[in-house]
Amino acid sequence: MKTSFFAVLHLDSSNDSIGVLLVGGRVLAALTTNKATFQGLVPTLDVFASAYNLLESYINTKDGSTNLKFKIEEQSDLIFKYLKDYCNYVNFIAKGDKAIINLSGFETNNESTEHPIPQKVVIKRIENGKLEHSAKIYIITDKDADRYSVEMTKTPADPNSYALVINSGPSNNLEVNSLTRGVEVYFRVSAGNTHGWGPHSDVIGFIPQ
Repeated sequence: MKTSFFAVLHLDSSNDSIGVLLVGGRVLAALTTNKATFQGLVPTLDVFASAYNLLESYINTKDGSTNLKFKIEEQSDLIFKYLKDYCNYVNFIAKGDKAIINLSGFETNNESTEHPIPQKVVIKRIENGKLEHSAKIYIITDKDADRYSVEMTKTPADPNSYALVINSGPSNNLEVNSLTRGVEVYFRVSAGNTHGWGPHSDVIGFIPQ
């Protein structure tokens, strides 16, 4: 057991477009201010800002038309999805650290609680994936995990060189595409749940074909 905090998205759905706009604005401002801490966001902050500004313009138009209402709902759905992805990413980066979560603009669970955090992942093997120049990663799953993240580098000795290539993926779909044939890359995997992320796996190298 580990005492940890985690970022939460206090929006039940995208139906509350005003709520989505308010939370989205707060998160956008915080992540922009602290982008050095939260590198590798998907989508990028520029994409998120563009979607946010479009929703804001739709809401401010207020012409009451059915077409505008549909546009607001569609844009709210998109931003809500982006916020969920960002929330998962923040928890991946923070690993239970409340101070880091507070930099993200997301709310933090009110009290630290004891939760089972996944153990260190074991990579069983890496094989060529379904597509050309891809890698399929096979792991031993953790009973406390419901998501897995994969990081990749070409220089494993440099701890700052790892890039997030799979964010909160299922255990049966850890496949990385668009690699360079014959160039060795190195992977490490972390297991997580809504309460935090476990330690990285050992680093395993692979040469895609």
